[in-house]
Amino acid sequence: MTVLRIVGVSTTTYYHRKQQIEDEKPRIFKGGRPQPSHSMTTDNKAVCDEQIKDYLLELVFGEEYAYGYRKLTVCLRRDHQLIINKKKVYHLCHELGLLRPQRQVKVRYPRRLANNREITTSNQL
Repeated sequence: MTVLRIVGVSTTTYYHRKQQIEDEKPRIFKGGRPQPSHSMTTDNKAVCDEQIKDYLLELVFGEEYAYGYRKLTVCLRRDHQLIINKKKVYHLCHELGLLRPQRQVKVRYPRRLANNREITTSNQL
């Protein structure tokens, strides 16, 4: 405190700046629960993610072609009796590189306006 008085800086200014410097430090995210490495079947048996990846590859490259992570989720639930979320199937498909790029939004250009025309009455153009 005596150093602040000698320098001529108020304590509130000093601590406010100190807090700003601490806020600028990068924060490490430590929250959330770890992602499980298995899913359950309807018989309460654990199936590891590697086996689920094999099921996915079998569905994609097999005779019955299913595409899209939502359809793959339905196929896994129906064929292998898995209790699995579509978000987990998306995550596994992303790891395997099975996802196609998403559609790009087409740019709609504005309508042409009557720039070089003289309009004198309504409904002329």
